[in-house]
Amino acid sequence: MRGLWDNEKSLSPALLRSALAMVGVFLALSAAVMLIIAVASVAAGNYAAAAMQVSAGIALPFGIWLGLRILADLLIVLNRSHDRLQSIVELAGGPPPQPATPEPVFTSNASRTAAGDDGPRYPSED
Repeated sequence: MRGLWDNEKSLSPALLRSALAMVGVFLALSAAVMLIIAVASVAAGNYAAAAMQVSAGIALPFGIWLGLRILADLLIVLNRSHDRLQSIVELAGGPPPQPATPEPVFTSNASRTAAGDDGPRYPSED
């Protein structure tokens, strides 16, 4: 994998996982704040609001973290498979040669400069 700002610097999977762990900590803190708000709602007697706050406080941060974790794992797997495919291509002798493009066949010099829809050709243009 390559870095976001410096393409020459490689980005390790461990760095990606540590960034995911940091995001997980912030999501856990937001869940804790939501649960504290739910406890305050229970103390105030708002039980329905407290139930919604508890479910949202647990489900939303966990869902966000799980989605980011899946995306990070997919990125790691795709980059590993790309690196493996590159090494297989290098072991096999490099990329296949590109076919040579044939030279166009011209019937006259005029057909090189004039398109077919340029209109009539007058003697002064030759």
